[in-house]
Amino acid sequence: MYDLNLSVPNLTSVKYSTDNRFLLLKNYLYELNEALAHALEVKTQGEMSAIEGRVEQLSKNQSAVAGALSTESREKFKELKEKILSTAEEIEKDYTLAIEQSEKGVLQRVTGDFVGKSEFGEYSAQVETKFNQTADSIGLQAENTEALSQDLEDYKSTARAELTVQAEAINAQVENLYVTKEGADELEARVSAQITASANNVTEQFSESVSKVSADLSSLGGEVSELVSSLNVYIRRGELEAGIYGIEIGRSDSNVKARFTNDKLSFYQGVTEVAYISGSALYITNAQILDFLKIGNSNDGYFLFDTTRNGLEVRWIDGN
Repeated sequence: MYDLNLSVPNLTSVKYSTDNRFLLLKNYLYELNEALAHALEVKTQGEMSAIEGRVEQLSKNQSAVAGALSTESREKFKELKEKILSTAEEIEKDYTLAIEQSEKGVLQRVTGDFVGKSEFGEYSAQVETKFNQTADSIGLQAENTEALSQDLEDYKSTARAELTVQAEAINAQVENLYVTKEGADELEARVSAQITASANNVTEQFSESVSKVSADLSSLGGEVSELVSSLNVYIRRGELEAGIYGIEIGRSDSNVKARFTNDKLSFYQGVTEVAYISGSALYITNAQILDFLKIGNSNDGYFLFDTTRNGLEVRWIDGN
């Protein structure tokens, strides 16, 4: 049996430099991708049902990795923000309300700006809410952005929420973006969740990306290196394609997906159905038995196909 290791490396340890942390992350994501691809080799029904739980665990681990990378920067953001606000020499506030009307619809916008400056740097916060109504749809958008700047360090955190109601579908999306710059380096972590409901199906999507850009200008001509890690997971319920209803689960970093319908459980590689379970039977294009195969049952007896040093061994085992 293949051992699927879900342990997250300790990226917060002080013994690792920033570059080493991202190297650990790259190796960890590569190993997870290889393990997920190998997981398709499992053949028993119990092992197949465990795949959904493993996909969920991988998503949680991806969130933990992104959180570990940005925890230190977020703590710095919070500490610097408190210092600026407690010693602010200049504070500016501004709130505006605007309503725009046209033949196509009505747009209402509410914005708020806050700026505080002190010897530690500058802190700014922007809040905006939009309500847009037309003959075809109703949209609600909310955005909150916080930014800090101090000599060589810049931080920015943005949270967005959007709800759109249209004649054919309802779409809800929440996104959180965190960016930090230190010298010539830039780290960006983005997490987004989206639910789209239509008359035919409901699709839930989760995406997460972590990117780091590092510029080295000391060498002749300069050099820019970039590390990008991204993950997209979706769950679609309802009409999967014309006349087929059920549940489908997939990921962007693998061409393997699972589909549950009313008469079978199917596994796909790309658009090809490579295995399915239906009517208490398993159908698969290719099978690889890693240890042994039993045909029969313990009461009536069974054949045991076993691998030994001498090759394949077939034995009959009497029943109880």
